[in-house]
Amino acid sequence: MCLYLANELTSKSATDNRVKNVLGKTVIWIIPMQNPDGAMYDIKGGRFQSWRKNRQPVGYGYYGVDLNRNYGYKWGGQGSSGTRSSETYRGTAAESGVEVKRVADFVRGREGKIKTHVDVHTYSELVLWPFGYTHSVEMPAEDYALFQAMGKKMADTNGFSPEKSSDLYLTSGDSTDWMYGSQKIWSYTFELAPKMGNSVGFYPKASAIAQETSRNREAFMLLWENTDCLWRVVGKESKCVKR
Repeated sequence: MCLYLANELTSKSATDNRVKNVLGKTVIWIIPMQNPDGAMYDIKGGRFQSWRKNRQPVGYGYYGVDLNRNYGYKWGGQGSSGTRSSETYRGTAAESGVEVKRVADFVRGREGKIKTHVDVHTYSELVLWPFGYTHSVEMPAEDYALFQAMGKKMADTNGFSPEKSSDLYLTSGDSTDWMYGSQKIWSYTFELAPKMGNSVGFYPKASAIAQETSRNREAFMLLWENTDCLWRVVGKESKCVKR
């Protein structure tokens, strides 16, 4: 998905007016993969390992921290594990995962410059917004209304279901909670296709790539076109001051 988006932006920057307009007012940073070591291990030997975590040693012969339970906002709560062998092992401390620390430092080093964020996952066909650590809303009502409105707007383009992260299940220390809760960045998670499945859902066939990536183009374009003032989506442009 991330490589598809990078290609869309670079190959059509001179020919697609929407892309040209977005790039004329917005800087877009794309991290193609946050967990390359884990991904390489997952396909080691020519077969899938169903491996989720990174590959750093965590003691007692175990490896790996779940990077999406290692961010510093509400780290250590429900939906994460303190057991080293667990696939949702949260690490010994927030940002103890080296990849999480690098991303967090990148974001903190651009304070006030990053307005929106999307974390791309698979699977379930969902557009999710904070918070994941609690079933309660725990944010200003107008912020939640904006998350809902933009989430629905994007979901209307790709056929996904829009919902609060904890409606799927509780997750503490995830990236979207940290982006919004700590950095005040409007943050979403896209859970790509398929809608249902078992572990096979994490390994879509190559033949599905073209359809499933292009399916999400419009959702990303809508977000980028409004990144300079997301409040525009709910008719509150006057609130577009430095957050």
